[in-house]
Amino acid sequence: MKPKKKSANYAAERRREKERESQKRRRLLVWITIAAVAVIAVLVVLLLQPKSENKVDFAYDQLPVLGNPNAPVKIVEYGDYQCPYCRTFNQEVKPELKSYIDEGKVAFYFSDFLVIENAPGDSNRAALAARSVYHQNKDAFWQFHDALYRDQGQEESGWITTDFLVNLAKSEKLDIDYDLLRKDIENKTYQNEVDEQNEFASKQKLEGTPSLFINGKEQAYPDFMKPDNVKKAIDEAVKGS
Repeated sequence: MKPKKKSANYAAERRREKERESQKRRRLLVWITIAAVAVIAVLVVLLLQPKSENKVDFAYDQLPVLGNPNAPVKIVEYGDYQCPYCRTFNQEVKPELKSYIDEGKVAFYFSDFLVIENAPGDSNRAALAARSVYHQNKDAFWQFHDALYRDQGQEESGWITTDFLVNLAKSEKLDIDYDLLRKDIENKTYQNEVDEQNEFASKQKLEGTPSLFINGKEQAYPDFMKPDNVKKAIDEAVKGS
């Protein structure tokens, strides 16, 4: 009879041990679930968090400007000459702002933010060329800028060569020194300026290109890809100036 009692006690102890292990697993599962929910909640809050209302203090005098620099509304676009969305903005949104610029209400600025660099140096090469044109003839910059987007090739296809850039400037009959343009591209004369613009853009934690700021406030993407939304933001900025 004694062996049977021992066997019964052993079986009972095993059941209690299994129950304790089961309870531990359940508690662990509960804590894992709570932790997962907390992580998801934090991510949701971060994703839904509105853009910071802090204004960015741009060095406007170091950027190409279209319009009167003393205009009450200053718009800064960050772009990459390989970016197809930047091309869309340049061809469909920027032209709609012409009346504001002509009337002296808006000063439109451009800053490089190189985000497409898998084809080594292509975006950088275009930025260097644009800076060379800007330093030679500020009025010619925007013609070259628009031509780059107009003749944009396929992303990361290697279309931005030095020859392409120089020939584009020639085809636009820009009033600049083409030999100097080639030299500036090959010698990376304005690399420091391009790097400074990129570093400043990175500090703003931009998500990509294009990015748009109106009087230092970042605008929500893709809202600003619609001209009417940009016009509304400009009108509000004019009233608040």
